Amino acid sequence: MRKLNGKLAAAISVPIIIGILGCAGGTRGRLTTVQNPRESELRKNWHDYDVFFRPNIAFVYKLKDDQKIILDERWVKITTEERMAKSQIWDTTWVKEIIGQNDRMFGYLVQRTADNANVRIIDENTVRLYYHYVRTSGGP
Repeated sequence: MRKLNGKLAAAISVPIIIGILGCAGGTRGRLTTVQNPRESELRKNWHDYDVFFRPNIAFVYKLKDDQKIILDERWVKITTEERMAKSQIWDTTWVKEIIGQNDRMFGYLVQRTADNANVRIIDENTVRLYYHYVRTSGGP
């Protein structure tokens, strides 16, 4: 019975350790909280950016250039005034600059204050945004 428990513990521990080491590897970008621009200013000037919305919890305002922000399938690109007008976050927010390699700015993340996000640098022109929704009472 002890032998079985030891094998079970090893079988569970090894993937966890590999996962932790995998997440620790790679180059991290930065998400820096800023006072300006405010969310209302970004929303007003949304045509100046490629805008992506994660329903009710976050926006990404990507600079219009050759850089790329990789997002998961839950993000929806906003292309019309009507869609932008209907898109909103149902909580207090932070505005953060998305910073990649060599302190290069890729755009802005507007996120719920309860959620977590981080950025991984893929290469000089590409970052990947990981967004982690944190369930709160009365949330979406």
